[in-house]
Amino acid sequence: MSRFSGKVAVVTGGASGIGEATVRRLIGEGAQVVFADWDGERGRQLAKDLSDTSHGVEFVKADVSDESAAANVVDCAVRSFGGLDVLVNNAGIRLYQTVVEASAESWDKLLGVNLKSYAFCCKAAIPHFKRPGCSIVNVGSVRSVTAGSRTVQYDTAKAAIAGLTRGMAMDHSPDGIRVNAVCPGPIFTPFHAQRIEAAGLTVEDYNADAGGRTMLQRPGTPEEVAACIAFLASDDASYVTGSSLFVDGGMTAI
Repeated sequence: MSRFSGKVAVVTGGASGIGEATVRRLIGEGAQVVFADWDGERGRQLAKDLSDTSHGVEFVKADVSDESAAANVVDCAVRSFGGLDVLVNNAGIRLYQTVVEASAESWDKLLGVNLKSYAFCCKAAIPHFKRPGCSIVNVGSVRSVTAGSRTVQYDTAKAAIAGLTRGMAMDHSPDGIRVNAVCPGPIFTPFHAQRIEAAGLTVEDYNADAGGRTMLQRPGTPEEVAACIAFLASDDASYVTGSSLFVDGGMTAI
């Protein structure tokens, strides 16, 4: 497949999990990719691993909750590859606090990464979307419509991403820019490892519990989410905008 041949993509949070799977998917379909993450060691290793099989890949160590850093990631893609066609906003963190336990600082930290970085990257990217078929895909979550224990800050941010997606789709449709979101369900990634370890659980425990809450009776994989991101970013989804695609094994339909 070469749906992204000749196209340039930026992926945030691209060094592991769903972000890494998305970088690999887009490169596999012909894209030139700049990806960002604050894990410099992992990001540099991934870029090295992909360099021999890609049409062009670059890693930028960045905290995209900083507006200037977000703009620099986009500028890197434009400088290196001559334009921009696809933006995948995937950077994210999760804090485990109730609203009573949460501080102003923790709200600022979580919303900075999980929401404001999306807006900052879009602000930087949209002026460079000059070619037909440009697309933004925001990575949301089933938590945009469901609740988790002590994840009120994360759930709030993911609900806001759904609103951000619809609002940007409305504002930028006259420019031919499509904006959509994917909302993953239970997908084990390094994102979850710290809490699982703290709870004394194994990955198998997590997968069994999470999978049991879906219609398909299993967790998903980062690659399954990346496939849906690639669809929404491609011309195959040319009549799709302002939508949230739930990639959750039927979890939210139960």
